[in-house]
Amino acid sequence: MKTIFKDLGYFLEYFIDGKFIGTKMIDQPDREIIGYYGKTESTATDDIKLQSKKIIKKGTKYYTRLYPLCGEKQ
Repeated sequence: MKTIFKDLGYFLEYFIDGKFIGTKMIDQPDREIIGYYGKTESTATDDIKLQSKKIIKKGTKYYTRLYPLCGEKQ
């Protein structure tokens, strides 16, 4: 059974050295591949403040995964 849900937005999961650090909500996807296979590695050019109020310091290497937030049934 396939059910279609309305997308409410997207969220990025942030990881450092394989450890989950936190999430950040975004309105539009920043990449085409969603989930594990859409993983992107980066180095912070500025401090990144997450929803959990944790901060990824400038110069820290991290990676992110993008997932959709699903809401009401269409």
